[in-house]
Amino acid sequence: MNAGDRKRTGTPVVFSMPNEACIWSTAGVIESTSCINAFDCLGCSIEKGVRDALDAKGAAHGQAASGTRNMSWFMSNGKCRHALSGRISYGLCSSMSCANCPVEQMIEDSSNLPSPRRIHDVSASGYHMARNYYYHRAHTWARVEYGGLVRVGIDDFALRLLGHQDAIETPAPGSTVRQGQPAGILKRSGRQAVIISPVDGVVAAVNHNVLGKAFIANDAPYEDGWLMLIRPSNLQENLNNLFFDSEGLLWIDDEAMCLNALLAEESRMSLVAPGSEPARDVFKEAPEIGWDRLVQEFMA
Repeated sequence: MNAGDRKRTGTPVVFSMPNEACIWSTAGVIESTSCINAFDCLGCSIEKGVRDALDAKGAAHGQAASGTRNMSWFMSNGKCRHALSGRISYGLCSSMSCANCPVEQMIEDSSNLPSPRRIHDVSASGYHMARNYYYHRAHTWARVEYGGLVRVGIDDFALRLLGHQDAIETPAPGSTVRQGQPAGILKRSGRQAVIISPVDGVVAAVNHNVLGKAFIANDAPYEDGWLMLIRPSNLQENLNNLFFDSEGLLWIDDEAMCLNALLAEESRMSLVAPGSEPARDVFKEAPEIGWDRLVQEFMA
């Protein structure tokens, strides 16, 4: 299945957000519209447009542009933008600059940690997947988070395919990654498999727990087993190249069928029998297929 076949909306789905409405429409400043930039307001084209229009209106009345003061005045008489988005339950704007606001800093710091909310787990041919995650065909996932960061990891299918790893390596914070290009390495018994980045951007943080204990990725691939946080540089276009929601389920069904066919061809057995849980270590249970072929067929 081709991810590019679906309708492209250009609107990222933000993980675990109560609504998708732009804060300016919530405040009644513009007509109803969805957020287009994962609530990264300070880098959003809508935000810039509203500010420019406001400054132009002020200039026409002989008033100096007041930057973020204009934002706080328009946004429901000073209500914090994070309250308008639904990220926090209540808050009033207490700073003339979001960049210097303690609430802003708190949210930025908390984004470096896994979400405490439990994921909505679904199944495709027995493989676990997470709702509101995006999936690359090389079996990495991307979770768009509040503020525009993207959390990245490896999906359940790939981790069952190659089993528990001896080590996982990722680029250091500050490194640039590109969609579809190498962004890490899985290591097992002297063998290696490249981890493919699902998005373009700069690595903002890495999960040192997984780097020290690779088995965490297998045990909780969509929660504690995440690999890195990326500050994306081409988010909307990148997401259009990934599988999402029902298309991801159909894609994993296709991958499971291909794996079953390969197992039947090479080992005359099936590790993904209908109605049963798939094997947790295909490489170990069907060694005749070989590491290189498994990687080439499903993760290249």
